[in-house]
Amino acid sequence: MPSLTSSEVARCAKSFAFLKWLNLPLFEAFAQHVLSRAQSIPLPHLCNVLLAFARLNFRPEQEDSFFSLVHEKLGGQLAGLDPALQVDVLWALCVLQQARDAELRAVLRPEFHTQFLDDRSPKGQSTFQKLLHVNATAQLEHPKYTGPLLPASASVPRPSALDRKATPLQKELQETLKGQLGSADKGRFSVATQYGWVLDAEVLLDAEGQFLPLKDFVAPHLAPPSGGQPLPPKAKRLAFLRWEFPNFNSRSKDLLGRFVLARRHLLAAGFLLVDVPYYEWLELKSEWQKGAYLKDKVRKVVAEELAK
Repeated sequence: MPSLTSSEVARCAKSFAFLKWLNLPLFEAFAQHVLSRAQSIPLPHLCNVLLAFARLNFRPEQEDSFFSLVHEKLGGQLAGLDPALQVDVLWALCVLQQARDAELRAVLRPEFHTQFLDDRSPKGQSTFQKLLHVNATAQLEHPKYTGPLLPASASVPRPSALDRKATPLQKELQETLKGQLGSADKGRFSVATQYGWVLDAEVLLDAEGQFLPLKDFVAPHLAPPSGGQPLPPKAKRLAFLRWEFPNFNSRSKDLLGRFVLARRHLLAAGFLLVDVPYYEWLELKSEWQKGAYLKDKVRKVVAEELAK
């Protein structure tokens, strides 16, 4: 490490992040390299290291010093970065729970974000998705944030959010859950939320643990939000989230930063989360086992909530 330049460290961190390979001593060394060259490290190199940390959901031991340096460097230079990189950097700070209100405003103000609303290129779509996540962070995790936010129309799901081919795990999870609900109106499937995340399924449970018809009740997380009756006392809104092999760091059961952010947002939006990781589902061989697994998961999630 001591012999590497800042450019080489940035490229190396970026490469390991693409490989989803988190080696803790190595990434601590990357952070130490950045801190030891705090005054001279160019902002693009610092941004690449930050993006690598966010992808792998890595926070260095000296995180206060590291993020103080990031904010100091961004303070005068954020607006000078390429617009898509500005969004990437803010998204990375959101993943790592380090975004400041002034930085959120910088990318959520209309003069800035309008350029991405109609960009249908793959890169533009990716940047817009990250803008939705930044917007959700401002709404859900920054209670003192006063705006601006993206317009409500921007939160309406685009066709690309739902047109991906269903995976075997997704199909099996949804089919198993449908078999348990007993009625089509008691579950939503492939639910696009205003926060930029898609739920595999959503259900409502009343105080006795019975499924409720979703269409009868208010759903503030949809885009646009749907009206209806307020939830009954002690009712719970559950989101089912499947986690596939690519959602994790290599050789690990730790989710990548993007999916850690998804969980945080949905918890902040009032959901109880039923996580269905691939490595647990693959152990289930029969339909009965899959059904029993989901029932047990729901029971545990509800019990944990009641115990708080």
